[in-house]
Amino acid sequence: MKLNIFLTQTNIYLCGEFLTQSILYFILGQGLAGTCLAIRFHEKNIPFQIFDNGYKSSSSIVAAGLWNPIVFRRITKSWRADELTRSVRSFYPHMESVLGVSFFHPSENIRFHSSPLERDEWSEKRYDPEFEDYLFATDLLESNLHITKRENGYGLVKQTGSINLPVFLNSARSFFKNHGYLISRQIDLPDSVEGMLNYSIDGMSPERIIDCRGSKAATSPWWNYLPFNLSKGEVLTISCPGLNLDNTLNSGVFVLPLGNDHYRVGATFSWEDINPEPTDTGRNELIEKLEKLIALPFQIINHQAGLRPSVADRRPLMGSHPACNKLVIFNGLGTKGVMLAPYFSETLCAFLVDGKELAHEIDILRFNKRYLKSL
Repeated sequence: MKLNIFLTQTNIYLCGEFLTQSILYFILGQGLAGTCLAIRFHEKNIPFQIFDNGYKSSSSIVAAGLWNPIVFRRITKSWRADELTRSVRSFYPHMESVLGVSFFHPSENIRFHSSPLERDEWSEKRYDPEFEDYLFATDLLESNLHITKRENGYGLVKQTGSINLPVFLNSARSFFKNHGYLISRQIDLPDSVEGMLNYSIDGMSPERIIDCRGSKAATSPWWNYLPFNLSKGEVLTISCPGLNLDNTLNSGVFVLPLGNDHYRVGATFSWEDINPEPTDTGRNELIEKLEKLIALPFQIINHQAGLRPSVADRRPLMGSHPACNKLVIFNGLGTKGVMLAPYFSETLCAFLVDGKELAHEIDILRFNKRYLKSL
């Protein structure tokens, strides 16, 4: 007798019967962190399932998607700038070819110096070998009479750019759906270790559950001992015919070209108001800063807000819960998410699949004293 057998992502079909196949990983959340981790699993042929309810105020959807290896207020390279930049420039172009869409936009970032002191420090550091791949001085804007803030000069940051996050994440969502990886629903975690160990959905019992829910994870009783420092950010999308910018401007706000005379302007920071709704206060702050930077009329097309899952020490949150090894977190990417997610999704995959230890500076074990105090 010929057996009728075929394999799907989660089940084996044998002679008219479905036999449950082990799902190694549940990924909660298909934001930037969850998407990048899912891609790592997919490319290693590791069984997984994503659960995501399409949270519209996710910081991944709202964010401008900028990456920048320079910290302007100190003119230093950001943490792990070299290796993170290499990962960005490798991962996202590869994903363009996988998904068949364009969303990776390398460009340059024009920084208007905030003071003569910053200008002089920039001029000095641009000749330092440590910064030779990143800093440059430029007269690029001399011909653009619509840019008004010139009193302290400006410099050019290379090795920067932006990711069109809605295009990337929506294309990835379609990819995951087509491969049977994505279930569009929200799930609630059990509130006990015993419940977590016995947890299953629709007959699927994962080996590990990875929480990638961004700011949503900060309110979970499993992670409330971690030092999340949520911040609200608001951004505008404007139309400004005649501005004619190809590179991102940075001076109190960023102005990111989107094409067709459209620009993204942002972003505000608020640690007190963590309601993910746009506000008149945020809108007016961005308008005021933009009017000091450009001398052209503009029209506001859209106004959005989101919550950034930042952490007090500005390092990712990764690793297993101290009381339940089955539960894992990948979170806390903050404002550098576009740079951090490709590199550290690979790091977390190596931890989960190959048993490679996480560095102390990213492992949530660094907060074990806080956990013990919370008991």
